[in-house]
Amino acid sequence: MYQKTTGPQFLKYGHATDKVSLYPIISKILANKKPNALTAVSEATYIRVVEGIAVILVEDADGNRERFVIHRTAVIHPHIRYALMPITQSAMVEISYQTEGQPTMIETNLESEIEYVSIKPQFSVSEIYSYYYNVKGKNYHFEGEAHNYWELTYVDAGVLTTEIEGTSFTLENQEMILYFPGQFHTQSVLGENACSYLTIMFDMNMLPQSIEHIQNRVMSCGNELYTLMNHFIRQSTILEQEQSPFAKDLMVSYLQEIMILLFQYDEPSSSHNTSNPIQVNFENEMMDEIYTYIQANIHRPLSVEDICNQFAISRSALQLLFNKYFDMPPKQYINEQKLERAKHLILEGKYPITDVALKLGFSSIHYFSRKFKQHFGFAPSEYAQKIYTQEKGPR
Repeated sequence: MYQKTTGPQFLKYGHATDKVSLYPIISKILANKKPNALTAVSEATYIRVVEGIAVILVEDADGNRERFVIHRTAVIHPHIRYALMPITQSAMVEISYQTEGQPTMIETNLESEIEYVSIKPQFSVSEIYSYYYNVKGKNYHFEGEAHNYWELTYVDAGVLTTEIEGTSFTLENQEMILYFPGQFHTQSVLGENACSYLTIMFDMNMLPQSIEHIQNRVMSCGNELYTLMNHFIRQSTILEQEQSPFAKDLMVSYLQEIMILLFQYDEPSSSHNTSNPIQVNFENEMMDEIYTYIQANIHRPLSVEDICNQFAISRSALQLLFNKYFDMPPKQYINEQKLERAKHLILEGKYPITDVALKLGFSSIHYFSRKFKQHFGFAPSEYAQKIYTQEKGPR
């Protein structure tokens, strides 16, 4: 987060003001984003940005440096060493030294340039070539292919076996793998149960060697990735059913965010956890118990009040925990877990859709179908129709 000259952190170097300087004003255009010197002035200095956005880098007596975006008029204390840099392509500032005469200015050359690190995307998904939501039955086998674009496979339910250049990998529920350009790969569904999975083929301007840590690797979806995958699936369904404005842009944005999270996979967090370790441990244990309780009672009508009573927790406290750990309220989480279980039951093919709805405590088949379609982008009957069994089939 950027600091501003109007913030309290700036007070050791100066302050912000709305007063107009009574001394001569010099207009200056800032274009150098890599200054190599710091300037100290014998008098207080007023600096106001007239056009664009500019940052001031200041140095304290110990040589520590901080950067502040100039907001309102910044007043720099005498003898503070500083440098000005534009954030935008260029910026125009007005500088006024608080003296009638000529101030004493001391310029210190630096050993290396000061560089403003701009916030720009490091990569982009340039195009989605195709995407498929596949439901394959037992003994399905795809003979394999290699191509010069990227391919992401995400298993929604069931188990998928893939072989990449002779090495076998197994993907289970909410796991994914990224096929790099040029990699030969096969896909198979082994065992008695069907498997549903999403395949996305796309192009992006990322060098393979830059992300070798996720090559030939099965990655589990955390809550954030899982939510994004569902957003992508729903948005793709909307795109097919109606011409929603910017739907394609939204799909590309979701995929780009998914890829960024994969690039960061296993990277240590730079944030500092200030939570009480005892409190965190207590919350983790409670959420584990709540999760187990929900799964054990998923086949009956389950209310938020039931969970509150079971764990002697207030509704507001439960709400805070679910928002913190699952990024959604408890009622929504319960419904999503029921719908995920419904998908698995339909995939097994043992029960009619009406029985699936009743087994999971939905009040009616119509209500169940509506919720299922809202969440997954297709009706339960459409999902069931995708399932077929054949020894070998088209991809």
